[in-house]
Amino acid sequence: ASGILRKQKIIKYWVCDTPHERLTILYIKILDLLKHLPKHAADRKYTEQITNEKLDMVKAEPRC
Repeated sequence: ASGILRKQKIIKYWVCDTPHERLTILYIKILDLLKHLPKHAADRKYTEQITNEKLDMVKAEPRC
């Protein structure tokens, strides 16, 4: 080999027990924060649109 010591990294993933609830809370918080931006600001307009679409997807997805 080339003499380079390589270290393996172990990555842990945490699984959320209530993903629908967590995502709903997160998206609502984002929408609340966006209310502080001017209504016609592009950042607010497009982020609101994307966040609302994602929130609708979470609401439409059946819970396990």
